[in-house]
Amino acid sequence: MYDNIVPLNETFELLQEKSDRVSTARDAASNTNKFITRPQGVLVQDSYNNPFFPIRPKPRLDTSKMDLKEVHLRYRELHSRTKSLFLPWHFCVEMVQDRYYVFNTRPLDMKFPIDSLLASSRDESKNWDEITKMFMTDKIYDINEAIHVCVVGDSNLDVYTRKIYEIIGRSCIVPTLRQYKLPGGLFQRVFGLNLGHRFNLDYIAKFIRK
Repeated sequence: MYDNIVPLNETFELLQEKSDRVSTARDAASNTNKFITRPQGVLVQDSYNNPFFPIRPKPRLDTSKMDLKEVHLRYRELHSRTKSLFLPWHFCVEMVQDRYYVFNTRPLDMKFPIDSLLASSRDESKNWDEITKMFMTDKIYDINEAIHVCVVGDSNLDVYTRKIYEIIGRSCIVPTLRQYKLPGGLFQRVFGLNLGHRFNLDYIAKFIRK
């Protein structure tokens, strides 16, 4: 008679897991989800080691095939309560065949779906690198006040050419900095969070000089 009753501790875990998922209300066409003034900076991450919404176990390597569809499916599976229309990042960058492409995967006037306080309470915070911890601890700006750029794959394994730094700099970062009149130097308003050793954010510097 009691076979279907879930123990209290398991019930709490299930509720916590569900509460960690992003509600589609965060993606609704509502003024509460929009930037009130302007974005405060640009945050660059990868998908596999993502500090807020890691996409695992694959795609881990950014192959020549189109992986964005799988990223979207896994985001829905792992992090969204229902079928989200958008990804949490404003831009996703991936290689298709022999070229890097930038995809606009979230409206540019819509905030990131979680804020710094909520992000700090989630399990993913246990895997933050020192730069991410510093950024969050020093409260440089709230993560939901940033434009987010996500590189598909694992930046500890992938090999990156000059082109990816150029396309991120010129297509994602520079237009944001100019549009909102933000300082253009690295580590002023542009930060890389939880990026692996294969991705050298310093290479972007030459492409974001205004």
